[in-house]
Amino acid sequence: MTEETIVTILADSTEAESPVLSRLKSLGAHVRLGDLEVGTHVISGETVVLRMNATEFVESILDGRLFHRAGKMSLNFPRSIFLIEGDAYSTRAAIAREAIDGALAFLVGVEGASVLYVRNPTATADLLFRLAKQAQKDLTYGMAFQRAKVSPGRQQALFTIESVFGIGPATAAKALTRFRSVYAFITASVDQLTEIPGIGPKKAERIHSSIRWQDEGDSGIHPDALNASSTDTAQ
Repeated sequence: MTEETIVTILADSTEAESPVLSRLKSLGAHVRLGDLEVGTHVISGETVVLRMNATEFVESILDGRLFHRAGKMSLNFPRSIFLIEGDAYSTRAAIAREAIDGALAFLVGVEGASVLYVRNPTATADLLFRLAKQAQKDLTYGMAFQRAKVSPGRQQALFTIESVFGIGPATAAKALTRFRSVYAFITASVDQLTEIPGIGPKKAERIHSSIRWQDEGDSGIHPDALNASSTDTAQ
């Protein structure tokens, strides 16, 4: 990126009325609105940003949305940044300090994300502009709203692993990185499963048991009955 190149920031359509956008434009940024798959802003092909005020951040911890969104962000972009406006520890929400600490530890320690606190939307815009300018310093190509393409095989493998009890999008990506295939994952021992970042012994045991669970009871429906029903329907 040369000195004359305008900084481009992609913003989700939900940010259309945000004071952040008007501030970014006043700083000289070219803001493109659209529907982002994850996050609220994309500042380069490598970096996605999720902007929330302190209350939204705490509420997303309580209802679990934070962890799901964090997983999708890390699955789609090499680098994730969380911008929190205000003090998460000073909201009126009924949440323990330890829960906030745990969420922050998860974002940084497990997801590898960066968490930055800012005072208000103006400070958010100023920091976004600076981050985007740095990220696009040597950028020689444009950015698009769609994420980078994932090979069909890898995507199917991720979906398969994610369907296992206790596995979310982020953990599925880490599991595939560790085991390289669905087969290696489902045949892994409990000890091997604990090698996945974020998976402890107890969770590994539950995952291991879930994969190897076998129905030994009688469902009351004989396979022949299903075949007969299918035949009758065909006739």
